[in-house]
Amino acid sequence: MRSEIPQIEVVTAIADADFEDFVAQLLFSQGWSIIYRAFDSQALEEHLSGRRSFRTVIVYKADLPGFSSDLLMKYEDAPFTFISLEGSEPAAHAIMQKIRSQLRLPLVQSGRPEPEIAPTIVKSAPRIFTITGSASSPSRSSLAVALANELSGTRSTQRRVGIVDADFRSQSLTRRLAKSSNALTVISLEPSTRPRALPEFHAEESVIVDIGSLPSLGEAVHDRRWYGNLISSIVESTSHLLYISCSTEESMDELALFLKEFPLLLRKIPITYICILVGSSRELREAEARFLTLTTAENRFLIRESQLSGGSGLFGGTNFGATKTGRGEIGKIVQSLR
Repeated sequence: MRSEIPQIEVVTAIADADFEDFVAQLLFSQGWSIIYRAFDSQALEEHLSGRRSFRTVIVYKADLPGFSSDLLMKYEDAPFTFISLEGSEPAAHAIMQKIRSQLRLPLVQSGRPEPEIAPTIVKSAPRIFTITGSASSPSRSSLAVALANELSGTRSTQRRVGIVDADFRSQSLTRRLAKSSNALTVISLEPSTRPRALPEFHAEESVIVDIGSLPSLGEAVHDRRWYGNLISSIVESTSHLLYISCSTEESMDELALFLKEFPLLLRKIPITYICILVGSSRELREAEARFLTLTTAENRFLIRESQLSGGSGLFGGTNFGATKTGRGEIGKIVQSLR
């Protein structure tokens, strides 16, 4: 979640220490300077009384001890921007959206009447379908291509389809598409260029983005390096997230951890859970039952590995074509993404 406004100086005024730390770390990860952290109204007033910077933003909640509306009125003509997080959930995406929506107001305030604001024009944006999953799941590349094929062949969407390989751990999608006869092309993000965001796409496009397995929650929120910024930027622009697991004990353990950690970050993003069924043993049935238990009440699908790979296996040959039954299952998944 990259900041669009550089060199912002932030004062936090939040009584809940855990929530304040979450917000401060989130803004700091975007390059914003946390210059003061007030835990009561008196400390806030003492700090603001000596400042006149128009780049100072006060992020606050009304539960601050001693807080009242009189405090806001007192600094009505001061060159500060007060941003309320009242009612905000501890979700990074939601918090950044709320802050940015209020930062659209002028940072320098005056007593002059506000000019009439023109109606906001809502611009169309590409639909971003981000694929992630457990590290032990080998089927993301095949599923990414199958989804892209289905989207490009669905006339009702009237969208072009792009594919982005942002899985720096393997970039198997790039390697395998280069060897296949599939007409789809892939944009491979190069780690050497340290990308911090996705390339620009046309508004009418649908984009499949493979990011591999997500970093830990702490890394996703607090990582200030280019990779952390890239993941945050992709998550922020994502229209729908697809989490891919496979029917192994290790993969189910990773899914359970994901369900425990990441709803804080992804609560506002629709998520579809897909389990790739591998093998036909008792372990498979146990993993399938665990997947269904973990994803109760979620949008979820079960699909066999052979249905994605056309029977040739995920690691054998270059066949990315799903079988007829596989295409039917992929079609159901695509329908659920709208």
